[in-house]
Amino acid sequence: MRNQNRRVRHSAVLITVLLFAALFLFCSQSDEVTIYRDTWGIPHIYAESENALAYAFGYCQAEDRLLQLLTSYRYAEGTMAEVFGERYVESDSVQRVWRHAEISREKFSELPSRLQEFLKHFIAGIKQYMLDHPEKVPQWAREWAADIQPWHVIAWGRTFIWDWPLGQAMDDLRRGMRKKIEPPHNSNQWVVSGQRTAGGTPIALIDPHLNFATSGHWYEARLHAGELQVCGMCVVGTPLVGLGHNQTISWAATTGGPDCADVYELDINPENPLQYRYEDHWRDISADTFVIRVKSETGISDYQNIVERCHYGPIAKRRGNCAYAIRCAYENEVMLFEQMVNMNKAVDLDDFEDALEMCQFMPQNIMFASVDGDIYYARTGRVPKRPLGYDWSAPVPGNTRKTEWQGIHPHDDLVQITNPDCGFMQNCNISPGTMMPESPLTPDKYPDYIYNDPQDRSNPRGRSALRLLAAEMKMTVERAQQIALDTSVDDFAPWQKAVEFAFDNNAHKYRELAAAVELIAGWNGRLDAENTAAPLYRFWRRQCGALFVHFNLNEDGTFSGFTEDNQKKMLIALKQAQNFLMEKFGAYDVPWGKTVQLKRGTQTWSVSGGSFRNGVSVLRAASGGLSQQTGITTVTGGQSCCMIVSLTKPIQSFSILPWGESDDPRSPHFTDQAEKLFSKSVFKPTLFQKEDLLKSLESQKTMVVPAL
Repeated sequence: MRNQNRRVRHSAVLITVLLFAALFLFCSQSDEVTIYRDTWGIPHIYAESENALAYAFGYCQAEDRLLQLLTSYRYAEGTMAEVFGERYVESDSVQRVWRHAEISREKFSELPSRLQEFLKHFIAGIKQYMLDHPEKVPQWAREWAADIQPWHVIAWGRTFIWDWPLGQAMDDLRRGMRKKIEPPHNSNQWVVSGQRTAGGTPIALIDPHLNFATSGHWYEARLHAGELQVCGMCVVGTPLVGLGHNQTISWAATTGGPDCADVYELDINPENPLQYRYEDHWRDISADTFVIRVKSETGISDYQNIVERCHYGPIAKRRGNCAYAIRCAYENEVMLFEQMVNMNKAVDLDDFEDALEMCQFMPQNIMFASVDGDIYYARTGRVPKRPLGYDWSAPVPGNTRKTEWQGIHPHDDLVQITNPDCGFMQNCNISPGTMMPESPLTPDKYPDYIYNDPQDRSNPRGRSALRLLAAEMKMTVERAQQIALDTSVDDFAPWQKAVEFAFDNNAHKYRELAAAVELIAGWNGRLDAENTAAPLYRFWRRQCGALFVHFNLNEDGTFSGFTEDNQKKMLIALKQAQNFLMEKFGAYDVPWGKTVQLKRGTQTWSVSGGSFRNGVSVLRAASGGLSQQTGITTVTGGQSCCMIVSLTKPIQSFSILPWGESDDPRSPHFTDQAEKLFSKSVFKPTLFQKEDLLKSLESQKTMVVPAL
């Protein structure tokens, strides 16, 4: 009887254990997530857990942008040439030299376990979409895509940010060789404190300017799970908001920042090209070989590449008995997404600064605003501590320990300011010294490589933003949107006076230009789509630049340096611009929108705004290549994900993508934002609050997330 009772008790215990196991298994397999799509096709994901959210977010990105997503991972691997041919050999080489895939794979286990799980679920969601829709997987990716891993996200994050520090190093190298410095990426950002807004709460602009088909082909999303409540723009292939806001803060980024990479000049041993001098001895240079597979019409060929490395990093160039090695502060870093998690979840300025202290973000100007009323700027990056006495903007001696880095600067050492007295800030790729009136951010307070800019450097967009923001004492959301899309050209009036002056002095020789001069002189200085004087001004300024026309307009209204030769060149430039427009469009007073157009697929739209040289650059950025055959500029870059954020309680925000959320030409969201928003200079509400979303709902889908 005792044995029977024991068996009964054991059976009861076993049944209980099995029930709990079944319940645990059920719970782990029944994490639900709902994907709402608004009328613009934007996913709003509401999940019971962050891992479930990541799974659904991976699924959504694959549904809308599978080709972009897979090619991003392949790009990070450095294996594009194997599928797309020889044009990718150079970019593949860059990724392989910096070992993004190798380092990410090796260090993935060092990430916090919760982040590992988050990334695993994101990749699982992508794979689930491909299982559900195998016909959507491109032929070249059928076998390879089935084996994408969570570390691919880390590798792609490293690859995405690399252009910034590597660009700094290459600029150092160009300076050392007396070569031209490449222009930086363009973007706009500003924040206005509540003391200057009608509602008494901050308003912020997020406005990166990148290529619409590559790095600026942003993915828009609203994510809701636990502490992760965010709205904004994401780099496809990553599971977090890169630029945007949560329930209490917003953040933006523009190119600019401290110096995060250096070039070391090596003295090569004349007797052995694989040695360099360091102090009083020779050190060895390693030579590693990697193979790039390249597709061609005849099949796949293997190209062997050799990368030489010294203790500073890879060698970028040799010249005689000198070699130049790049050292990058991000070379072995993999914690970018941990910092981004903390930025996404930050509830106030203290939290946000804690996130920035990880120093994983690329060198950028970061602007912050909060519902608490704070506005904040930081010139962030991973900045090496460098010895004094060297010019770190050019190659430094690599033959001595005196130029070795001495650690990484803490975030507190970097250029930053909280709640400036003037009540607003802007950084449209300009110096901290021109961000606001009488900026207190001056270079004498920082090492040169931290400030990393001339104090007075600005540009047409920066000057326009400063002028417009300084005039606002009761800014509304509507006015903020107008400023974000403003098309007024900076400092055009002196050129109007100059052409009138030149024509008056030379009218007997250039009578046929009277109407063209009158058109420019009467221009309102705007690049609106319907403006008929703007094209002539643009191409006239372009020709003036080609002919090196210059002058100075003095404060008393007189000219200096405006020689007779310069005046004639200015009028010749006007005649050339007039002829160009007549040849291409049959008139020189053609509307701006006929000369500057957005295109996707077979559809085109006239647009306002422009980002061109010779001072023709406005806040409403739109850039692209000029066709010499048609005279039309097809817009391929510019405002790639413009957002206005009103830091009210609850937060309200508005956004525009240049094309649409989907890459499927059959989708209504392939060009809906191009047609209805971007080309018309109109924002849409982001519907971040659920009650607003439910009024503009297109679809709803509930998923059960499997246990991994």
